Amino acid sequence: MKVEMISWITFAMGVFLLVVGIVVWAGKKIDLVHGEDAKKVAEYNVEPYARILGIGIMVLSLAVISYGVLSCFPLIPVYVQWISVGVFGGAGTAILIFGHKKYFSDKI
Repeated sequence: MKVEMISWITFAMGVFLLVVGIVVWAGKKIDLVHGEDAKKVAEYNVEPYARILGIGIMVLSLAVISYGVLSCFPLIPVYVQWISVGVFGGAGTAILIFGHKKYFSDKI
């Protein structure tokens, strides 16, 4: 079975995003996501916010990884790939929006 290069690139991008999610969560590096706006998160909210951001990024990475893996198998219909991307991508986006609404404040 011949696997296209785009499948490998997509898989590698997903693994990179997974590592970024782990770094954000474990290292509490919310500035990787927000930059200068990270100062708008209260000090006592940094740890739970980093956890939510890390989980959201890791779930988004599963969308990219699943697309890369499923595109390797020509017997799997294309709509299955897009369903997995939609499910993981939607869940990851929902987690990120939830965390942003809960912990990020423009008033600080």
